[in-house]
Amino acid sequence: MDSPFGYRQYILPWLILGGIALLQAMNGTRFIYAACFKLIHKYYGISRVQLNNLIVASESGRLLECISSFASEHLPAWMILIIGLIFGSIGYGVQFLCIIYHDEFAFNLSYQQILLLSFIAGNSICWINTYCELVAIRNFKHSHENIMALASSYSGFSGKIYTCFVEGLKGKKLLGSSNTSIFFLLCCVAPAMIGLVLAMLNCVEVTECEEAKMFPFMLVIAIATGVYATIIEPYTQLSPKLRVVSLVLVVMLPFVVALLVTANQLILEILWGIKVMPEPDRSCQGLKDTIKDDKRKKEGNTEDGDTKTLVKTVDFWLFYLMNMCGTTLGMVYLSNLDIVCDLKGYHEASFLMATSSFSLFFGKIFSVIFSWYTREKSIKSKAATSVMLIMMPMPLAFFLLIGNSNACLYISTGVIGTGTGAINVIIAASTSEFIGSPVSFVHQTIVGSNVPIGILLFGYLAAHSYQREGEHDRKICMGVLKCHQLIFTVWGSISFLGTMLSFVWYLRMRRKHTQ
Repeated sequence: MDSPFGYRQYILPWLILGGIALLQAMNGTRFIYAACFKLIHKYYGISRVQLNNLIVASESGRLLECISSFASEHLPAWMILIIGLIFGSIGYGVQFLCIIYHDEFAFNLSYQQILLLSFIAGNSICWINTYCELVAIRNFKHSHENIMALASSYSGFSGKIYTCFVEGLKGKKLLGSSNTSIFFLLCCVAPAMIGLVLAMLNCVEVTECEEAKMFPFMLVIAIATGVYATIIEPYTQLSPKLRVVSLVLVVMLPFVVALLVTANQLILEILWGIKVMPEPDRSCQGLKDTIKDDKRKKEGNTEDGDTKTLVKTVDFWLFYLMNMCGTTLGMVYLSNLDIVCDLKGYHEASFLMATSSFSLFFGKIFSVIFSWYTREKSIKSKAATSVMLIMMPMPLAFFLLIGNSNACLYISTGVIGTGTGAINVIIAASTSEFIGSPVSFVHQTIVGSNVPIGILLFGYLAAHSYQREGEHDRKICMGVLKCHQLIFTVWGSISFLGTMLSFVWYLRMRRKHTQ
């Protein structure tokens, strides 16, 4: 009988793929500040506007992905992971410890210190994402971009998974209280546990891998996981602890597939002596060259002159503003669902969070499916056409929020979440086509700056209006006060502007491809 490592071409690709997806699911912590607002307000007395600044600080930390990308050329992959886990432990762990021992040691973090910790926590996500990308390139060199797009879609589950864990450990009533510090603990412990396991798996080299056959199965698993987590699980009659177990088992389906594939191969060998071996990929010897080539493509033209030329082009500013008025505005809405619930006088925030997770996840999945099955087809301006069509219903979704119907609230959340997730994947995969030049680390940072800037502007509008109207009427700013109309009207107008920009940009891209 062969060594278990003789079956690594069957089991390891699935284990590594499952590890990347699970790490991405634990690494999508954008929800943390909205989930813990009452807790942060209780201990630090920060306002809604200051909370929005914390989210901006976290997103600003993600702008420094160029540092982790540069470090990946000079440091081993496991060290990139360790740096990311350390930053995450500092960013979330320090806040957790200060809250837990607040009364015992009478120690308060200043607002500036919380901003710094948020920045560090946001930057940790860059390092972990870079590590996942390195693992994907090493083990799935022919389709690592699609693998990463699929794995990153699992980040839409983060809020659902962490909330389910908290309900199982502390009870559902905790979510509506001001004692949600366990979220901070989970955000630094869960990625560390999964990341270390993935690092050990990545130590064993995958010599042969049938990526083209794996990817469709992974799509089916991802869709099944999303359907269960966001549609079936909320209506199951299970205790909170059993819900945690069932959700973890579903998310770990790639690991189950790895065991089933290996067991099938063992049965074939033992009973019939059949040994099915995938054809060796002889180009795997040039794997390091492939990684270096990908890095060179990202480096592209990094001189200051190229950057100045880029920011002077019309296509760049069309893309930049379109992205800000599209995905970034959608992220602001999804990050402020608790405010939206107060504005609308809606008390089922958990169901609305589940709706947003469902739509965000499947928006990403549909984009990955479309990209995978059209990868060999020549479609002019495919990305530009997709973005324009996806953005068309988003302004209507924002304007529907002005009404008082709960059905409109669900529909709008679904449309905005789906559009945000889908466009996010398309933009990440096609940035070079959008800005019309090789994408360097500097270019990525400039393009990505629209996220914190957009959150600062659009999020501040919501937080300031929420505070101002609530203080003016000496009540909570709820739907009966009609103070939410201004926010949704302005957001809808901004989304409409983004749709118009996407149409202009589509015409320019189509003319460029025709020429």
